[in-house]
Amino acid sequence: MFYKNIFIYKKEIKNILNIYKIIINKVGIKNLYYPFILDVNKGKLQKTIGLWNIGASLLNYKRGIHMSRIIFILNKLVFKPLNIKYFYSFYKIFVKNIESNDIFIQVCFFYFLKKISPITKNKSLYNYKLTFLLEKKNLLLNFFIKIIITVNSLCPCSKFISLYNAHNQRCFISFFFIIKKKNININNFIKILENQSSTSLWSMLKRKDEKYVTEFSYKNPKFIEDLIRNIYFCFKNKKFFLKIENLESIHNHDVYAVSKKFK
Repeated sequence: MFYKNIFIYKKEIKNILNIYKIIINKVGIKNLYYPFILDVNKGKLQKTIGLWNIGASLLNYKRGIHMSRIIFILNKLVFKPLNIKYFYSFYKIFVKNIESNDIFIQVCFFYFLKKISPITKNKSLYNYKLTFLLEKKNLLLNFFIKIIITVNSLCPCSKFISLYNAHNQRCFISFFFIIKKKNININNFIKILENQSSTSLWSMLKRKDEKYVTEFSYKNPKFIEDLIRNIYFCFKNKKFFLKIENLESIHNHDVYAVSKKFK
């Protein structure tokens, strides 16, 4: 009978039945795959699929948030090309429609760049994993970008002690940084990160390219400690968190290094 009366008078059950009166820091949706159009490369549009995580704080006098409203808003937003400036303004729409001061928006996606092989000049696409993360708490607004790239790392010690070869491995660089400007060039960050390694990677290499890449990495050995310090020096004026992991080729373990700068 109680529920029937609520329905008749069109009251919101989630607010009327709030018994506990406790603030919830974050509640929302996650693991939602939703397509969008990306625009972070000087107006060159790219279709991709994002893994979305959107949440909001819930005040103590409300029982729940409008989960369906999150999808409704997202459905309207993603049909306009998404760049950093546009993503920066997302929170205003969610604050207004979800009625919450604290908003969390995260999207992870693959970003593709056309790479040219070093000798034969063949073109192929190479994927990078990006994450945009915007978090608003009261008056504080932070925007983070995470870039994950794979490169090659050749061991200097192995080169020094061996007559014919040196072990090398695929190396994962995770670079997480705070941005203040709305017009940064993601491609420049990727290029800087790749240039610190023994060599970058390609999707397609012919024999002449493979010979060049192999010899180039042999002439450019890097410990994981060298790599992380070089990257730190390149971004010493920014606030960031950096993690590197090498999938060792001749050891029964992997190696990692972590560095951060938030001052």
